[in-house]
Amino acid sequence: MTRNRAILAATSIAAAALLVAGCEGDTPATPSAEPTASASADASPSPSPSSTAVVVAPERPDAMDDDGPAGAEAAAVYFLELDPYIMQTGDTAEWETMSLKSCEYCANRLDQANEIADRDDAFSGGETNVVVLHTYEQDASTGIWPIDVRVREGASTIKDSNGEVLFTSLDKSGELRMEMAKRDGAWVVVGVADVPE
Repeated sequence: MTRNRAILAATSIAAAALLVAGCEGDTPATPSAEPTASASADASPSPSPSSTAVVVAPERPDAMDDDGPAGAEAAAVYFLELDPYIMQTGDTAEWETMSLKSCEYCANRLDQANEIADRDDAFSGGETNVVVLHTYEQDASTGIWPIDVRVREGASTIKDSNGEVLFTSLDKSGELRMEMAKRDGAWVVVGVADVPE
């Protein structure tokens, strides 16, 4: 599984998830271009140049072109790896493209990313790693592929524009059940929840 430099923030993996069934009426939108951050350096000869790291979105895996379980798994992993990226950059276009309106988990994370961007807060630290644990048979009536994944996220911090720490989170991991389906030829997230006990 790929690793993402950007980080997860405000909610824990287990606490933020709600299972949402149903996938009617949503059409994926066209994602906007990725923003880039420019590096800057102090022109003086002083030894204290500063730079802004370029945040890169996770790469869309070719396996997402598959209409079967391999595509569903790749899409689930890719979607979760977008989470820290949207938190750090505020670029939510791809997240919105893959989120059904009925997915409360998706909407909650989108709201968090938008709040961070609107407040001009800075999201930093941590790393996300997603491992597929089990893929269930596709539901014949809904077309949904249920997939269990383990998500590990590193410690993260949110600071305000003055550098004051607003939130910190320690390393954590948890298991989620993703519900993936095809809508208008593209993979979408129907729901995300804790794996049932």
